[in-house]
Amino acid sequence: FRYQLSNLYDFDPAQHTVADDELSGLDRWILAAFAKLDADVRASFDKCEFHIAYQRITQFVAVELSAIYHDTVKDRLYTSPANSPRRRSTQTTLYRLVQGFAKMLSPMLVFTADEAWEAIPHLGTGSVHLADWEPFESRFSDEELADWKTMFAIRERVLPVLEKARQAKQIGKSLEACVTLTGNGRELEIGQAHQEDLRELINVSQLKLEAGEGEELQVVVTNAEGEKCERCWRWEPTVGSHDDHATLCTRCVEAVNQAIA
Repeated sequence: FRYQLSNLYDFDPAQHTVADDELSGLDRWILAAFAKLDADVRASFDKCEFHIAYQRITQFVAVELSAIYHDTVKDRLYTSPANSPRRRSTQTTLYRLVQGFAKMLSPMLVFTADEAWEAIPHLGTGSVHLADWEPFESRFSDEELADWKTMFAIRERVLPVLEKARQAKQIGKSLEACVTLTGNGRELEIGQAHQEDLRELINVSQLKLEAGEGEELQVVVTNAEGEKCERCWRWEPTVGSHDDHATLCTRCVEAVNQAIA
């Protein structure tokens, strides 16, 4: 609740809501995962299997929500320009998730859920216990789901290679790395179609996808190009190209200029 609510301080759903088909891929994925959780918890509640509902919620919060989604979107929430499409996409998603969680947890965390509900900005309703708990909807096709399963599989192959580079002191943090993925199969096509989402998932400054031999992507880690941005900590070739903010990348210069305008 705290993470989601704290990132909605400048979000007005009447002005900033992003349509479902314009949400980023990662936002659409977490909404689909939450819709599955919602259905599972409802089924457990209907059978009075509250321990199963608790276990399912705990697992989801620890893995899909915290370890993957919340960790990945921190960069766009904290460093992207306030009105950037990807930031507003994630805020739209958080706005839906925090309402869904409050309703889902209200039978078990009666007071906490109600306090969270009252803190949701621009909601304009009373207690969560008086709100209708409708089935959570997500428009995530089977094709999209298959693509994201592939992307997570790629991520699981890349992370050990990054760890080896860290142990060899080639890089320090993962943001110091540029990852090059080479292949000629379906994985390359999916990676190219979702390149920015995949870069975020791997948490590197630069990601390159190149045609090569073999269906399975080959992973090569090199040092990222450019210099480290003082604001977002990503390594970018654009750092130093702006006289007014010599230590920032182009994205952060845009964010700072918008903030002080």
